[in-house]
Amino acid sequence: MKWGLACNFHLKKAVSLAKDIYDFLSEKNNEVFMEKKLAEERNMKGFSLEEINEKADVVVTVGGDGTILRTLEKVEKPVFAINSGGMGFLTEVESKYAMGGLQRVMDGDYNVEERAKLKVVVDDERLPDAANEVTVQTDRIAKIMYLKILVENELVETYGADGVIVATPTGSTSYALSAGGPILDPAVDAMVVTPIAAFKLSARPWVVPLGKKVGIRLLPKSKESKLVIDGGFAENVTPENDIVITGSEKKARFIRFGESFYQMVRLKLVR
Repeated sequence: MKWGLACNFHLKKAVSLAKDIYDFLSEKNNEVFMEKKLAEERNMKGFSLEEINEKADVVVTVGGDGTILRTLEKVEKPVFAINSGGMGFLTEVESKYAMGGLQRVMDGDYNVEERAKLKVVVDDERLPDAANEVTVQTDRIAKIMYLKILVENELVETYGADGVIVATPTGSTSYALSAGGPILDPAVDAMVVTPIAAFKLSARPWVVPLGKKVGIRLLPKSKESKLVIDGGFAENVTPENDIVITGSEKKARFIRFGESFYQMVRLKLVR
């Protein structure tokens, strides 16, 4: 079996566990392709995430949700996520169960869950897909921006706010939830459009089918603004930019052992 291995390089325990995982898999005659920074720790050849996506059957991430999202930007193969960070809502096992989980994958005792991603286009240029969310937000603290939201070119709402979040069902339990959006079951074929601190009582989240196009237009009086994808990729946007978001043909793929989405919400979010 061919494995990819990525981790949070800023966490010593994640790096240490990733090295142990490499040894564990290698001892069982698996081929392992490590990310370049991790490989440097052992003076071995490393690979980019794009190369890992081409070579591996399964990609292991060691860290938290940020590590998963960074990996999913480049990887379409099934991801087996091991939590070595904080809450780790998207991860499948905690670090102490890592080796047992890897053995289950080698034994074929798992399912692959596919989740929606968002296609993001700015002025006809396609940006990286979003597994969690796309935010358009003011680039200056405590400064309001003004925007209008459209669905299939029909005006839905205009308001002033700190920004807006367009989230997948996966992302509905993240930033969008903190901004007052609903939780979507991953099986729901929709996205959530949630304003961030809107200065308008009637501004509420919208649930929009993934097959439709959500347009975001900044009004001329808006301050400096950024478009951010999954908390990583970012670029400046202005009222001249045409921002369109819809469901992607690509999917985020997770290795699961059977715990339901509702169990995960109850365990991770209801405390």
